[in-house]
Amino acid sequence: MSWIVGSLLVVAGMVLGFFLARYWLQNHSDSSRLNDEVTQSKEQLAQYQREVAEHFATANALVKQLADTQAKLQSYLNHSADILQRSDDDKPLPFFSEDTIRQLRVANTVNRDSRSDKHDAGEHAPRDYAGSASGLLKGEQKRK
Repeated sequence: MSWIVGSLLVVAGMVLGFFLARYWLQNHSDSSRLNDEVTQSKEQLAQYQREVAEHFATANALVKQLADTQAKLQSYLNHSADILQRSDDDKPLPFFSEDTIRQLRVANTVNRDSRSDKHDAGEHAPRDYAGSASGLLKGEQKRK
């Protein structure tokens, strides 16, 4: 009976040893480590592909936005060139409001009036050149 118990214990030890060795080797073997590295590399590659796809989508959106902005700028420049090439001088330019045009006309009239007043006052010589020495020129005449 002791040899039956002994053989059962040996068989139980072998079964238990087989499963423990299989579990131990599976977790600590080179193939297990390589499988983990392959899985990790696949995850990194998938992450990199997502980042590249996102980058290209962002770049594509920026290029579309740039094209839209360029088209708007080209349209604005064409419109401005058309306005400047018109020969109608009587028509006010659209980027000035009526109030601004009125103020510019008033300022232009006032400047013309002040220029004509200054022109009349220009007949009289300034004080330094009025015939007698005064100011800085007074000292030069004494030296002579």
